[in-house]
Amino acid sequence: MRETQNNQNENKKEADQLNLNLEKEIEHLDRTSGEEFQGYEPVSEKPKKEKKPKKPKKKKTPKQIVKRVLIVLAVIILVPVAAFFTLRALGKDFLFSGNVNMKNAIDGADVQNNGDLVIYKGHKYRYNENITSVLFMGVDREKVNSDEKYLKEHGAGQADTMFVAALDTSSNKMSLISIPRDTMADIKTYNEKGKYTGTKKTQLCLAYAYGDGEKLSCTNTVDAVSKVLYGIPIDSYVSVNLSAISVLNDAVGGVNVQVIGDLTSVDPDLKEGANVTLLGDQAETYVRTREHEPLDANLERMRRQQQYITAFIQKGLQETRNDIMLPVDLLNLISDNAVTNVSVPKLTYLATEALGVSFSSDDIYSIDCDIKEGDSGYAEYYPDETKLFELVLDVFYTRID
Repeated sequence: MRETQNNQNENKKEADQLNLNLEKEIEHLDRTSGEEFQGYEPVSEKPKKEKKPKKPKKKKTPKQIVKRVLIVLAVIILVPVAAFFTLRALGKDFLFSGNVNMKNAIDGADVQNNGDLVIYKGHKYRYNENITSVLFMGVDREKVNSDEKYLKEHGAGQADTMFVAALDTSSNKMSLISIPRDTMADIKTYNEKGKYTGTKKTQLCLAYAYGDGEKLSCTNTVDAVSKVLYGIPIDSYVSVNLSAISVLNDAVGGVNVQVIGDLTSVDPDLKEGANVTLLGDQAETYVRTREHEPLDANLERMRRQQQYITAFIQKGLQETRNDIMLPVDLLNLISDNAVTNVSVPKLTYLATEALGVSFSSDDIYSIDCDIKEGDSGYAEYYPDETKLFELVLDVFYTRID
């Protein structure tokens, strides 16, 4: 037993001596060596890259500066110009999409290829494909409203005023044909749900009423007017409500007229023969006022409308030469009170073509009519077909022999 205890004491002494020696060894270890911690590899830091010295910037020469400025200016100028000519090209394509469709003509006229060629009184006439036509309509409503309930109660309105503008882009000549609202014509009729119900011989102004007060009303009127003019294509339309008249009038600075007829009962300034610059609601009063008796009372109003349109176009052309974007601005001003298929590309093309146009009262044509009282007591205008056919040849055709 004592021997065993002596052995344990000797082992303890040896263990203590070993621990003491180990501690001394640890104190002498190199702390940066791999012996410090045998379980992991020491992490080595990546050497930092030396920053290269920056090269001094070269100063641009005056020539280089001028070159850069010219490039910037070229971009600023050429991009809008390119956009403008793109719009113009698109507008031209859209404006000349219709084809003449002359199915019926007067006796003595030989119509070939749907009216592309007409032989009349020994002469040959070729349809002028350089002409684009726009139907302008003045509607007797204060605003555009296609609400179903409103249409049932008030209707879509009537086209009280109609002009067909024919622009010959090859000669820069513009002609305006004034079409009486009471011209008897074959018009398409539709029911309240917009379903086609047939055709009816009635006053031309009612073609607008058989519609929705918007696109259908306009296209139905375009169709009826085209038939009156022996199938001449009408490429575009603009319908304006009463509220748009004063806006357009004032946008060009007012329109000067010499008053036709005595209108002092509605405006004391509108004395017959007086020289007046129409402003605001005066313009609407001047072009709309008429007596309901006799049957030809609308003729005097049409004279005032023709006079006003002539003066407005002349003023508009003058202002457009100073500001090419004026037509676009005018369209934007009346956008809430107008219906049209004249897009910005179309308007861009028309505006540039109109810059070279001269227009006077000699370029407005009227349709001679025989005026009768219908069964309902309303006036009915029956065109002189021979004179109307010859007018169509004069405006839309070119004599080729």
